[in-house]
Amino acid sequence: MDRWYLIIALWVAVLPIKAQVGIKIVTTLAQYKIAETVSNEKLFSTKAGLGIDYWFRLKKYRLEVMPAIHFQTASEELVLNDQSIGVLNWSFIDFAPGFQIYPLDFKNDCQCPTFSKQGKFIKKGLFLHLAPGIGRSVLNSNTIQGTPATDWIGFVRLGIGIDIGLSDLITWSPSVSYQLSQPLDWSPFFQSISSQNLRINNGLFLAARFGFRMDKKRY
Repeated sequence: MDRWYLIIALWVAVLPIKAQVGIKIVTTLAQYKIAETVSNEKLFSTKAGLGIDYWFRLKKYRLEVMPAIHFQTASEELVLNDQSIGVLNWSFIDFAPGFQIYPLDFKNDCQCPTFSKQGKFIKKGLFLHLAPGIGRSVLNSNTIQGTPATDWIGFVRLGIGIDIGLSDLITWSPSVSYQLSQPLDWSPFFQSISSQNLRINNGLFLAARFGFRMDKKRY
């Protein structure tokens, strides 16, 4: 994963200073889970992490584009036998060029993400979100023998959220999306038919975005 940390660092470095960037706390709640063999406990119900994005929009219409990178992780313990416990580590990094549309305030050229102009809260802040993307999933373990289960998969997120202006330069935007994803192959670690076609990356994608506007002279 070292090269992915480098990619994220370069992504941050090349973002224009006079722009709006976002830092996000993200969590995925799995719709489907895989069962631990001995205890039958459901594993990897959640994974969580951080994301960063860059914001731009159409000039006279509230259609916004937010290309983003997210990194999430999760760990689970497995009962190998009466004497030992194993640990699985799951990491997922993705790139998603997200799109946001404000259906109640579409024909508007205001700088609404920071609420520097007055207006109705719901009308100005409610948005629909669409984000197709691609991600790299890695499941490995330091305690269980086996080749890491690595997959490149496509996904799409569709959801709703709202902008809450904290100041002219800072916006908090909570959102919830449903994530539909291609299946993963975890057969190196789980001996079952379902582990070869595992839809554990499907589910709810929750995000809390803090947007920072750095071009104050435009207000």
